[in-house]
Amino acid sequence: MQVVGATQQQVTFPSAGRPAPVLEGVLDRPLQESAEPARACAVICHPQPATNSMDDPLCRRIAADLAQVGIVALRFNFRGVGGSQGQQTDGRLEPLDIAGAIEFLLNQPAINMQKLCLIGHAFGAFMALTYTAHDPRVKTVVAVSPPIFRLMPDTGKFDRPKFVLTGEYDEVSPRHKLEAWLDPLPNRALRIVSGARHLMRGYEEVASATIVKYVARWAATPGM
Repeated sequence: MQVVGATQQQVTFPSAGRPAPVLEGVLDRPLQESAEPARACAVICHPQPATNSMDDPLCRRIAADLAQVGIVALRFNFRGVGGSQGQQTDGRLEPLDIAGAIEFLLNQPAINMQKLCLIGHAFGAFMALTYTAHDPRVKTVVAVSPPIFRLMPDTGKFDRPKFVLTGEYDEVSPRHKLEAWLDPLPNRALRIVSGARHLMRGYEEVASATIVKYVARWAATPGM
């Protein structure tokens, strides 16, 4: 369903675990209707914390585009990034941040808890794949350019659907290496963004459109 208009809200919430640093995020959601239905939702994880944040252009674009088609989206800063408390740990504790983001999102009004998608870009894609293996509430994962050097043979072996994108000229997540990793995995699909490199700079529109099309179709499919 096409939705006209969306709202954007600055939010904070605790990471999981103890101690629990307070993280900052942005919640994009469709304009409220008189009888708002329970909506599918997505948590969006940004690229490498040392050089990126939730304001990554592709993460911003995906969140806004999802809200326009009726899906609530939360993008957030991992610990130690921007206004988020704590220190970066290069993937060791960042899954706790995803857990905190999911708890916050699922406690928002009019959320369909059976339709939770986890989306990650680059480092965030690896974190999303790693986290999903341990949380059955996540029903599908979108992994944009997961760094091949971080992927282990058992990464992504869960049965839930995995939708993977990479750029035609991605130097960190080259197509041939991703295909070799994906080949033994169940329930997966790979799409290539022509002309794009690792961070999809200049290709945010087409990458987001591809992702939103997949997520919207998944959200509308009962039992998926």
